[in-house]
Amino acid sequence: MADTLLNNFFVQSFFPLVLWAWFLWIPIVLFLVFKDAWRAYVRTHFIFTKKYILLEIKVPREVAKSPKAMESILAGIHGTRRMGNMLEQWWDGWITSWFSFEIVGDERGVHFYIWTNAFFKRMLESQIYAQYPSAEVREVEDYTKSMPEALPNDEWNLFGSELVLTKPDAYPIKTYEEFTLEKVSVKEEGTKIDPLAALMEFLGVLKGSERIWIQMLVEPADDKWKKEGDALMAKIVGKEIKSKPTLISSFIGAIDGLIGAALSFNVGEPVKKSPTQFPRMMALTPGERETVESVEKNMAKLGFKVCIRWMYLAHRNEYNLIAVPGIMGVFKQFASQNLNSFGLNKKITTSIDYWFVNRRVTQRRIWLYNSYRLRSVFHPPYNAKSRPFILSTSELATVYHFPGEVAAAPAFERIEAKRGAPPPNLPI
Repeated sequence: MADTLLNNFFVQSFFPLVLWAWFLWIPIVLFLVFKDAWRAYVRTHFIFTKKYILLEIKVPREVAKSPKAMESILAGIHGTRRMGNMLEQWWDGWITSWFSFEIVGDERGVHFYIWTNAFFKRMLESQIYAQYPSAEVREVEDYTKSMPEALPNDEWNLFGSELVLTKPDAYPIKTYEEFTLEKVSVKEEGTKIDPLAALMEFLGVLKGSERIWIQMLVEPADDKWKKEGDALMAKIVGKEIKSKPTLISSFIGAIDGLIGAALSFNVGEPVKKSPTQFPRMMALTPGERETVESVEKNMAKLGFKVCIRWMYLAHRNEYNLIAVPGIMGVFKQFASQNLNSFGLNKKITTSIDYWFVNRRVTQRRIWLYNSYRLRSVFHPPYNAKSRPFILSTSELATVYHFPGEVAAAPAFERIEAKRGAPPPNLPI
């Protein structure tokens, strides 16, 4: 009976009322749809009206600097973060600029690139020259344009993926401080263990049409990830997390307090507080203490939103999947059992089991190739499947820096002479 009355109410009263009041709710629905479409349009227009350039960086063979120099460069890049005001965001489509740090290996050798908005060219050059005075920075043609517009095809094949973190962002990966790349004198340069040395050697053995592209798309992050890290540390040490109360929780808390006060008044005895528990921090194991210290140290750094992509490309008659475990082996060096490590984004990895394998693999390879060439991840069109994560400046400097003499791979192209400044009294 009740169900029948309820159905009759909806059919006879509610739906006619909603239809009669269309002039109230239809504008709201249209506004919400228009808002998202408009923002996507102005952002896309903003992105594609800017000029983007590719800078190649070469360093001398005798440079003996640790990744801390690269960390200083990243700190300077973080200063480009600007959200813009409401007018700039909704009318101009303003977005925070992002950069792409790239390592490429082919038959010509190993190359380091930085892709950026042309507006930041002078800023990047000054940051690099400040840390590497003898480096050579020059604008070059985009290497991806030398490849076919669409891949895979009858001649070329590819394999690739994106990397993700296996634990929350606050947990750090193994950084350069643990690779003995810091506080080592020039005389002890040979004792350094640089994880990129293995990558240089691996990229140096590519032959013929084989290519490996590694792309690290970075965007300055806000401090939201640090709040998540604070909550993580509080959970480990057993500390109570104080969250900002909402209106509903405040109302419920007030009622609970009144009821508690009334009950204590009737009984005639004050409500006793539970005894303070023994601090969890004092009972932490050595491993837990090390984890807390590492997380706390990591959160003290500036953070970047990061997406790491890699691809192996070659002619079909030279295509050799032995390159795949080689790349993954390089990134396994940054793993720490009690902290963090890199894994594969299974939604993007170009290997699939079971249903419609060939069709789905081809679609993923097309998606990965196009997204790489456009350097698209934080905004459309290629952002839906990606899972960007946060890396601190020390973590990012560990996976992307300019190796010193310890990376002696012949394929790693360097400049033979240091870049010198002209004498101050040179007549102009």
